[in-house]
Amino acid sequence: MSTSQIAIRIPPPRLQECDSLSETLRDRYIRRIGTSKTDVVVSAMANYLDGLESIPLTQRITELELKVQKLEAARSRN
Repeated sequence: MSTSQIAIRIPPPRLQECDSLSETLRDRYIRRIGTSKTDVVVSAMANYLDGLESIPLTQRITELELKVQKLEAARSRN
């Protein structure tokens, strides 16, 4: 599959929000999900555009597992 590159303009306040996240936080998220920074951006675009099939399966599974863990923790507290 061939890939293309695009360039985007990000409003300064949004860029500052991204920059304010510590690098370790971003890297921990990338490692936890088991994906690349490119996949994170592609997934965000797919979520925004309702293209769930474009989100890597490993990321979807990891996110579902985290949701299940939260639900189980909430249920055990009750």
